[in-house]
Amino acid sequence: MVTTYRQIKVNFAGSFQCRLATDPDPAASSLSDPYGDLRPPPAKGWTFDYNETGFDRIIRCQTPVQLRSALVDSWNPVRVTTIEVQQQSLVPDFEFPLVPIPADPLLSLPVSLGATAFFDTGPGGTASLEKIQNCVVTLGAVLTATPQAIPHLTGISGTGATSEYLTQKPLQIAWALAAGQITPTRAKVLAQPGTTPGAMPYYIDRYSAFFGYQESIQPVGVTLTATSGSVGLLAAILLSWSATPKLELTFSRFDGDTLTGHVDGCIRAVQP
Repeated sequence: MVTTYRQIKVNFAGSFQCRLATDPDPAASSLSDPYGDLRPPPAKGWTFDYNETGFDRIIRCQTPVQLRSALVDSWNPVRVTTIEVQQQSLVPDFEFPLVPIPADPLLSLPVSLGATAFFDTGPGGTASLEKIQNCVVTLGAVLTATPQAIPHLTGISGTGATSEYLTQKPLQIAWALAAGQITPTRAKVLAQPGTTPGAMPYYIDRYSAFFGYQESIQPVGVTLTATSGSVGLLAAILLSWSATPKLELTFSRFDGDTLTGHVDGCIRAVQP
């Protein structure tokens, strides 16, 4: 008997890097540190380039630029993690659950949001409501998902990860300092005293808040195209459906020190 699917969901997850300036510094700026020690003027935001390659706001999911030490989460390139399918039901008011597929050519493929995808504050309005310009999702050399509109973030929500950061980050900093992997100016920033006696260092406390946020895009329709001759059964089914697949993305666990975070996403298609 041939199984008829109602829904196919290709899930992916991993690390992302975004080297970006933060308010109140202009979005296109790239400033060295909050003191002007490395070069003037001093930064007014909370992310700093420490005289590395200039900021560009690009969302990198595979190969980071000058990846910093003291990562709370180790760097794991974004890959297809699971593929779930839902069987079509012939019984009114009954739906089969989504179940994972154990093997498919799409599994473990590297995923990119595009070579020049970047968070753009201007069209989105404000921070946390940015649009993702130049977003073209690729699954290895097999599939390309081109958004039919510019993806945009819809705001922030809490995840409860702030306390994890406050516990783990000082340990990672201590190990990196002992190994000589943190420059003097960066060490100065990370050790800047808090605003009250006995408080966590100022920037550690500030970064912990952002680490505890997540932000998602409004799901957006995508056009799927095959970029290789052999795509596998499920991709072939997706390409044949008239239903428009949608792209979903959630960014979380962003560390303002290392400029890295975690992204979860999927391409989901549902037959009417």
